[in-house]
Amino acid sequence: MPKIEVNEKLFFNLLGTKYDWDTFEKKLTFAKAELDEKPDESALENERVIKIELNDTNRPDLWSAGGVARCLREHEGKGHSDYSKFMSEEGKLKDTGNRLAVVDPALKHIRPFMVSFVISGKPIDNAMLIDIMQTQEKLAWNFGRKRKTISMGVYRAANLKWPVHFVAADPDKVSFVPLQGEEKQTCREILQNHPKGKEYGWILKDFEKYPVLQDDSGEIMSMSPIINSATLGQIEVGDKDLMVELTGVDMKDLMLAANIVACDFADAGYEILPVKVHHEYDTGFGNDVVIPYYFQQTAKARLSAINKKLGSSLSEDEVKDALVRMGSKVDILNENGETVFVVHPAPYRNDFLHEVDVIEDVMIGKGLDFFKPEKPNDFTIGRLLPITVYSRKVKNIMAGIGYQEMIFNYLGSKKTYIDNMGIDGKNVIEIANPMSENYQFIRPSIIASLFEAEAQSGNAVYPHKIFEVGKIAFIDESENTGTKTIQSLGFLTASNNANFNEAASEVSTILYYLDHKYEVQETNDPRFIPGRQAGIMVNGKQAGIFGEIHPQILENWQVGVPCVAGEIDLEYLMATEPKEHTQNIQPKEEHKPESSAPKIDPVEYFNKHIELKVAKILSVETNPQGDKLYIEHLDDGSGTERIIQSGLRPYLKEEELLGKHVIIAANLAPRKMKGVESRGMLLASDYMEDGVEKVELLTAPWAAPGTQVVLEGFEPFEKPAKIDIDKFCKVEYKIVNKMAQAAGKNLVAAGKPIVMEKTVNADIE
Repeated sequence: MPKIEVNEKLFFNLLGTKYDWDTFEKKLTFAKAELDEKPDESALENERVIKIELNDTNRPDLWSAGGVARCLREHEGKGHSDYSKFMSEEGKLKDTGNRLAVVDPALKHIRPFMVSFVISGKPIDNAMLIDIMQTQEKLAWNFGRKRKTISMGVYRAANLKWPVHFVAADPDKVSFVPLQGEEKQTCREILQNHPKGKEYGWILKDFEKYPVLQDDSGEIMSMSPIINSATLGQIEVGDKDLMVELTGVDMKDLMLAANIVACDFADAGYEILPVKVHHEYDTGFGNDVVIPYYFQQTAKARLSAINKKLGSSLSEDEVKDALVRMGSKVDILNENGETVFVVHPAPYRNDFLHEVDVIEDVMIGKGLDFFKPEKPNDFTIGRLLPITVYSRKVKNIMAGIGYQEMIFNYLGSKKTYIDNMGIDGKNVIEIANPMSENYQFIRPSIIASLFEAEAQSGNAVYPHKIFEVGKIAFIDESENTGTKTIQSLGFLTASNNANFNEAASEVSTILYYLDHKYEVQETNDPRFIPGRQAGIMVNGKQAGIFGEIHPQILENWQVGVPCVAGEIDLEYLMATEPKEHTQNIQPKEEHKPESSAPKIDPVEYFNKHIELKVAKILSVETNPQGDKLYIEHLDDGSGTERIIQSGLRPYLKEEELLGKHVIIAANLAPRKMKGVESRGMLLASDYMEDGVEKVELLTAPWAAPGTQVVLEGFEPFEKPAKIDIDKFCKVEYKIVNKMAQAAGKNLVAAGKPIVMEKTVNADIE
């Protein structure tokens, strides 16, 4: 969040009063801010600095001493300067005299827009100069995305000759002395040698010409957005008339930033003189724009919605007063018998996107202390959503087949979600008023997020296997909102031998454990290689996609090894899951009688269905397709060698497994993992040792291979030949005080209980 430093004397002069620090901290909540650090009382009065942390990136008007002071002043009902004196609006443009700026048409595809105004009336003092520079940097860095979309310059207006010209200059022919420089340098040399050129040169380096601001005599004012000149662009304490200009790529953002700065100066007692800026092309506000300019759209909120959201019973007058205290002008209308507030935002704000934004202003304007805490009247029982339970199941499956879970932001840039992924972007949702281009779009696919991680992982040992379960959203005209949000699984494998067959094997394993039958269908997705991709068809509908990533996509991300990836719609899978499984993840309905179906007796269920046996590990090898998988060859007493795969490679060495008499789940249905059929599962538990997770196998060294493991006090029962994993998991398996248990009973092999050496209390997995 932005932090600002304000001169104590300047701030309280702008505020018009001085609070004690406790009161000041409380008042700052009206600006969604908090006191970060009090000033050093031992410092001279003119040098004391207050540090304030702002908690709202949607209010760039608060990123200055003037902005915070204005917010607190308005909340106290003291108002602000008369901005209408200098603020143009549609059909009512202010006189600009000879103050004119002309934009070179050649800048249309470089840095197309410019706005400007002049401040006059009194000399700049040191505190105000520092605040100007801070405002300049905060707006350009945060709101202007590190100067890429907005930059600001301030110049000595008394020394320049109007009109000024914003031109596309040859970087090798135009030269000037930059701030903090002593000799003339060409624009290209400044980018290469000057500290600011090195820091921000990336914005211009790919253009043949650079944007330069100069007055009518040809005197260079600045190279935007890099550095001012050391002549007209160097302001000092005592300067009286200053020209402020902002250049960038979004006219509305530039106009908002200009309004913010102009209002700050007006509140500090300066006169604001408008400037007309001429563009040969349309700016969205015409070719000629007179700045400052009021462009804000009105916002509406219903009285009923306000009181419902806030849990209040505010009157019309109370709501209007609260909104006025937030700097807005308000009209009250009656629409279809309902009271509606029409809010005209202040010229320094453009953050009203929805009715709830108006309601938030009512809440802040009224004061948080007005709303008394109330205990909930409704009795509810908290529980996980079904999709959350289902997602956890999927995460466990992915971890079990060797994938590492990742977590990413849901917002990103056009480059991340569209350009690098080679898609047209027509169904990608764009944020209407983003504060940064890095968070301008909502992700339409998890695969792009996975590539963000993979692009940074070139030095890690291959293979890389990563996944995420999370939300994606995209435009869908069939939905009431025009968009659709779903829970999705995305996975990616990067290795030298990554191929379509490997991805198909992963999909087969995932859907096997989710108990879904599926088919594949040819697809034509630009992210994947043609002919090496497939849609996942479940019940006749495409529920996902997988395949080999196209070389162009790999090049876009600068990933140097082949990759396979896939994505599956988990909400659709859950909705089409077999009924017996769906019932397991649905929350219970409130106030419904319990089912009359008999409850399962876990002991009886174990004795009838679960077959555990002792087996001896004869040999161990690694699965070349799975970085966590061992292939164990076992003697289970049947006379036929049994193969089981386990994810024990990160925890146990091969020699730690050889010869062990382990406990296995013997009648689990076979499943293919990484090209090898696995018949059963080794039982183990985990424990912590010196802060490191360890794994301990359940063993019975005294028992011969094939010995059946039973519950204490029971004889062996005949069991079905095959059961699925869901049936196996209907019984709890735990370590309790080092004793291995199932269904709450100790496990026994050949008359002796199975006792752990290291694990005290844990789940058996």
